[in-house]
Amino acid sequence: MTRPAAPLLVAVLAIAVALLSVFQLERERAGLVVERLDVAGTPVTLLRPDVERPLPLVVVAHGFAGSRQMMRAISTTMARSGFAVASVDLLGHGRHQRPMTGDVTRLDGATARLVDQVVATTNVLVAQGYGVGPVSLVGHSMATDVVVRAAERLDSVGAVVAISMYSEAVTETSPARLLVVSGAQETRLRGNALEAVRMVDASAEEGRTVATMGVVRRAVAAPWVGHVGVLYAPSTLDEMRRWIAGADMRPVATPTATGIWVGLLLGAVIALAWPMAAALGPVQRAGPVPRKLAWLAVVAPVLPALGAAVLVPDGALGLTAFTRIAAFLGVWGLVQGAVLWWGGVRLQGARLVPALLLTGWGLGLFAFALDRYGGAFLPSGLRLWVMVLLLPAALVFTLADAALTRGAGLLLRAVARILPLAGLLGAMALQPLMGVAFTVVPVMVLFWLVYGLAGRWVAARAGHGTSGLVLGVILAWALAASTPLIGMQGV
Repeated sequence: MTRPAAPLLVAVLAIAVALLSVFQLERERAGLVVERLDVAGTPVTLLRPDVERPLPLVVVAHGFAGSRQMMRAISTTMARSGFAVASVDLLGHGRHQRPMTGDVTRLDGATARLVDQVVATTNVLVAQGYGVGPVSLVGHSMATDVVVRAAERLDSVGAVVAISMYSEAVTETSPARLLVVSGAQETRLRGNALEAVRMVDASAEEGRTVATMGVVRRAVAAPWVGHVGVLYAPSTLDEMRRWIAGADMRPVATPTATGIWVGLLLGAVIALAWPMAAALGPVQRAGPVPRKLAWLAVVAPVLPALGAAVLVPDGALGLTAFTRIAAFLGVWGLVQGAVLWWGGVRLQGARLVPALLLTGWGLGLFAFALDRYGGAFLPSGLRLWVMVLLLPAALVFTLADAALTRGAGLLLRAVARILPLAGLLGAMALQPLMGVAFTVVPVMVLFWLVYGLAGRWVAARAGHGTSGLVLGVILAWALAASTPLIGMQGV
């Protein structure tokens, strides 16, 4: 096989895998009715079989920094099992346009607001005829505490499923019918699950259902997976539908393979970036930044950026943390860029066609696929203004990084990525009000793994100025789309 044929082969295979994955993901919902509603101000996706008779209702709530899309496997599995399933975006998350408010460290603060939201949404859905009989509740991570508390306030609750549970609201009698699912890698949360079950039977172990005086409990661990993978694990989906449906469950197809197909789809889209970059022309070898200058540029921004994040006044747009994040990224990029400029390093100008291609791939293909099948990733409403706020700082940050890492070896590139992440964690430790945005760190890790890789492929052919410019736009987009919105009065 000749070398020019390799990009074409990769492109064909990637497109084939992507199309197959989309087909499988869409087929999961074949025969189901999908409605997108606004219920008492809450964005809701309602999924149900295409039948005329009333159906029992299941309300599904995501965890911190999650969204309705992350609960897709759970919602689809329950709808295919004969339920009407309402998956909600909690305050400050997904497409919800109102920030989360109330003290995030107090049960009578943010948690109380989220419980109010779930209770109000459920009551409206029941009143409007979207469900019949007792309502079942499913929550993940942060939302486990929310659904446990909401169950105490709703008139008629059947089953409660708490996935990756941490809640101090579980008592010996409430919830009356509780299934707790943890990932096998979630050691501490598995301990929490057993504590809840052992309130009913002190000898209870994982995988055994215990009951007394009308209270039924069960704790299970999904093999191999952690805090996110547990949402897609076949054992999680099977345990959940059996627990909610009980003895009246009709036979249905096996739980959905959503996680596998989402992974294949996103992997195929990432792979497609390589032949896209190869089409831009031959690789242009760029000389690296002189070693001493490069390492000076790596470490010089640490203290100034840390100080800016801790000391800058917060509260732009009435939100917590985003001003500090912008200050950190902006100062980091300015200091790093100044060091490189002083050392004589100049960034190549951006080329229009490669920039458009990288933007289309990153904010078209990848962002669309992730938003539809994996998690909310399209900023709208207030999040667009957050993106505008972050954009100048993100551009400075990624342009300086592009100048620093051109032609650099693996060690320098790794340290140049790890050090700002460590700095952000340090800023959050020093400034607790910034810590509510801790999900920025994993988002940036994924940003470098996905977009950083694609940007490197493009930069090798179209110059680092091109990739640095586009990656700045994408970084602002990613942080604005995925970071929970928390109001200043919410801390």
